[in-house]
Amino acid sequence: MNATAPHPQASHPTPARRRSRALPRGASARRALWAAALCGFAHAQADSDGLQRLVARDAVRLLADADPVVRGEAGLIVAAQADPIHHSAILHLARDDDVEARERGILALGLQATPGVTAVLDDLLCDYQTRTQPLGITAAFALGMLPPEHAPAMTSRILTSFLEGSLKRQRDTLLALLLGLRRHEQGSQTTALRRLFDDESLRDPEVRAQLLALLLPVDRTFDAKALRRVLERGSDEERAALLTWLGPNASACDSELVPLLERTALHGSQPEQRALALAVLTRLRHLPALEIAAKALRSSSPIESGQAMRSVLGIGGASMRRALEQRVLDESDPVRKAALLQNYDAPLSTELGDACAHLAADESAPMPLRTAAATLLARSAPERASPILRDLFRATTVDESLGTLAIALLRDAPEPPALSRLLDGPVDLRQHPARWQALVAARHPEAVRQVLACLEAPNTSTADRTQALSIWRRTMLLALPRPRAGSLPAVLQTLLAD
Repeated sequence: MNATAPHPQASHPTPARRRSRALPRGASARRALWAAALCGFAHAQADSDGLQRLVARDAVRLLADADPVVRGEAGLIVAAQADPIHHSAILHLARDDDVEARERGILALGLQATPGVTAVLDDLLCDYQTRTQPLGITAAFALGMLPPEHAPAMTSRILTSFLEGSLKRQRDTLLALLLGLRRHEQGSQTTALRRLFDDESLRDPEVRAQLLALLLPVDRTFDAKALRRVLERGSDEERAALLTWLGPNASACDSELVPLLERTALHGSQPEQRALALAVLTRLRHLPALEIAAKALRSSSPIESGQAMRSVLGIGGASMRRALEQRVLDESDPVRKAALLQNYDAPLSTELGDACAHLAADESAPMPLRTAAATLLARSAPERASPILRDLFRATTVDESLGTLAIALLRDAPEPPALSRLLDGPVDLRQHPARWQALVAARHPEAVRQVLACLEAPNTSTADRTQALSIWRRTMLLALPRPRAGSLPAVLQTLLAD
């Protein structure tokens, strides 16, 4: 997991388990919510549960669609409601004749989480031939997604069973299960997880890192000695997992670990490690970290230089603002300058605000740098930044910037900008899929309305319907886990890819 990406549980919002209040039926409900979405931005955000119910209601109809991917994506949306009334439909989808629908149906079992879904997962995972195939790997992820109280004994049994077979052959299945377990705290699985972590034959760095990330919040036997051993002898992946956890839990850091953290912040083998160690020292208010951060400001890694900016501000406070602003203004490397701007979490002086406005409007500057300047300006001068943000959202060819720009556009706006001001050409978002996803994630009401319209229109193409369903699922329900590059099982990459 990289230094800035959330844990998988953060990437997958927990589905609502409570029964929702009654809605008016049929078209009147849709008209009421669409009117709220278009006429009252704050109200639309507050009523996102209602919009989710409307999308789920449309998805129920699509469970019988002729296209297997449409059926599967619809099943994931329906299952996230965890309504027992759909139990049989989700079980049927998990046994679909088409593998593309069946794999998504198996994933949906983990979201449906009604009594009986575990039997299907158990059958797939107890068959040692099936468990290492795509269906078994998918079932492992679904089992991990279940709330801990649903199948604790079965989960413990499956975890323990990995000690009895070839871990190399079962690596993707075990990793998928661990990634799914990251959705919830796993106190009931402490013993089984610790047995795996202590197994010296289990050496896969990513698997060990995922085990460590699950254990640290719940296993109180990880004392200073055990943590020190990870910092000194663990793989890069294990050290990153430990440092990521220590960041928000710095109070658990024993004083004898501080010299190791200093050494890692200065000489760690990866920029991510150095940045994470510096973040822990900053949380500890360790004054010598200020000097480490000052050196890291010159790092060629945006992860490290960005953390250095946060650390200097966090430890040095207001007294450092003027020097840091000058450092940003003087920086000539566009990648490092963007990182410094992204992490400058302090009020802007007039000089830096003017520089951000000029830089954001400079068409010769790299788009990530212009995006960083515009979003920083938006935090202190939203009205001044608004037209710049609109222009950047319309013009950028960097998909990674779209989410940041969409959030900045909608964060302090009294009402959302019209789509006609955010797109070149027609305002049909089907022609702008990356922008559509960014706007739905930011809860732009017109973008949400186009999802609903796409699901309901009888003449919508299969490709457009698939796109609308997958955008909704990724932004609202279930996205791709983000462990380190190359470590994600291929079947999950295919099923959940952006």
